[in-house]
Amino acid sequence: MKKRGFTLIELLVVIAIIAVLIALLLPAVQQAREAARRTQCKSQLKQIGLALANYHDTHNKFPPGAIYGMLPSGCPLCAGTNWRAFILPYIDQAPVYNKLNFIGGSFSAFAPYPFSNGNQVLQRLLIPVYKCPTSTWDPFSNPPNCTNDVGGQMVDYVGIAGAYPDPASRASVCSPQASHGFFCNNGTLSSAQAFNIRDMTDGSSNVMMVAEQSGAVTVGGVKTDVRSNYTGGWPGSSLPDAVPALTAGSNMFYNGLTTVKYAINTQTVVAPFSDVPYGGNTILNSFHVGGIHALLGDGSVRFLSDNINFPNLLNLASKDDGQVLSEL
Repeated sequence: MKKRGFTLIELLVVIAIIAVLIALLLPAVQQAREAARRTQCKSQLKQIGLALANYHDTHNKFPPGAIYGMLPSGCPLCAGTNWRAFILPYIDQAPVYNKLNFIGGSFSAFAPYPFSNGNQVLQRLLIPVYKCPTSTWDPFSNPPNCTNDVGGQMVDYVGIAGAYPDPASRASVCSPQASHGFFCNNGTLSSAQAFNIRDMTDGSSNVMMVAEQSGAVTVGGVKTDVRSNYTGGWPGSSLPDAVPALTAGSNMFYNGLTTVKYAINTQTVVAPFSDVPYGGNTILNSFHVGGIHALLGDGSVRFLSDNINFPNLLNLASKDDGQVLSEL
């Protein structure tokens, strides 16, 4: 009896069926992987929220959003730092924190004023909780206008300094237009100031403290990294003043913070407020489809849609505007 093999047509049919099955399965696999990455991103923000809460328990206040410092070289941004450094002991990074020099060390990854006086420990140090797993950016990249020359981690989560315009129409909480945008202190992590949970008079569940800033925006037709990570993710503020003290045209900029002025995942920058990583109004964004994760004052994490009502977003970014939030 003759053994019968596959004909060429039968083989082609089998290959075609396999190809169709792969084509059907791949999107499902990709969606499952992204769902896992989103879950991890949410978990990381919860860890950041717990760290901020533990810092508050220890110091009876949240850390300042960013601080000014002055090295003998005259680089104020380089010597200051931001909230990301202050909470290191509470995200299992106490050995790193204990080596930092908050008085005379540089926190900058800018080659002329690089990490110094103990702060070299930050050079090319990757803190996993500060890296969104969905983001495709190299955590030590040196994008345009950033000067991240010696490898400071580019952090994917930004502190909320406030909202512009102020939802309660107060003139005392936002600066006039400075060189790099509008700066407010109606949020919880403001430059040169440290607030208490009691300052969240809107209720901690109605205040956004930290949000994702891990995506890309279009600058001159090119998708670009414009996160608040100028000279790496660790430096602070260029001026020692509390934000409302600024005068029009002040050369103010800071790291690790944004005053919310634009919608989530706005695709094209608005000059001169969101087009550079030292601008006051850099955009909240992510590579997740449809929105970003945001940490609220009560430690919960919400996924905010790109289509969130914009006044609601401003209400969330302000800790004490007295406005009622509608459904998120």
